[in-house]
Amino acid sequence: MGYEERRPVTGQASVRIHLSGVRPGFIGGALLIVFGTLLFLDNLGILPVSVFDAFWPLFFIGLGIYGFVRTCSPVMRIWSAASFIAGLLLVLDLFHIVRVTMATLWPLALIATGAVMLLARMGWAGLADRINVASNNVSRPILTRLSEVAVFSGVKRRIESQSFEGGELSSVFGGIEIDLRRAGISTDGKVAVVEANAVFGAVELRIPETWRLSMQGVAVFGSYEDKTIPPRPEPGFETPTLVIKGGTAFGAVIVRN
Repeated sequence: MGYEERRPVTGQASVRIHLSGVRPGFIGGALLIVFGTLLFLDNLGILPVSVFDAFWPLFFIGLGIYGFVRTCSPVMRIWSAASFIAGLLLVLDLFHIVRVTMATLWPLALIATGAVMLLARMGWAGLADRINVASNNVSRPILTRLSEVAVFSGVKRRIESQSFEGGELSSVFGGIEIDLRRAGISTDGKVAVVEANAVFGAVELRIPETWRLSMQGVAVFGSYEDKTIPPRPEPGFETPTLVIKGGTAFGAVIVRN
């Protein structure tokens, strides 16, 4: 008979959940199932409130959860939290626990904007020297990584580094324009990732004609637009790839070449 050695398990099993890897179709399907179930129960007269009256609270709550799941941007997560709180307050109003009106909710936008500006000024996430509350137009030829936030403002950057690595762009009631037409990507695999988020704002990037673009962003009442012409590289030439991730809420992210 053979002898099988069994060793005790000494380590602890760990489970990692990567929320950013959840696909939009999964979340959309789950929301449809929940809404359909509630609508079915409403038609049977089981629920104490109308589903249509609860639509807007559920929308804001779902938008807030979706923002946390789909992006790691601190700016987007602050706005996602504001959306979730607004939805929660509307639910409480629906059950007559608290009285909520639009005059009650709109200051949440001011709080979210102030939180972004305040925490950034305190050095949070390394954004203290890049928070913009006024128009800013600067050329940074040797900058290899972007980290820009525009709050009620406009930001313009021209990057000419041949070792561009990507970065993060967040626009809140503002606009960001990034010119990468003279930049280059020299990372492993020649891939650079930019997380671009816009809340009631816009982000526009201009890239070289030799770069390939992969748009992976999600838009909620907004748009992620690829207006580039795909490159036609010569045989044996490794085409650099720019990956755009993130999300928009009532905003737009546009890439051109």
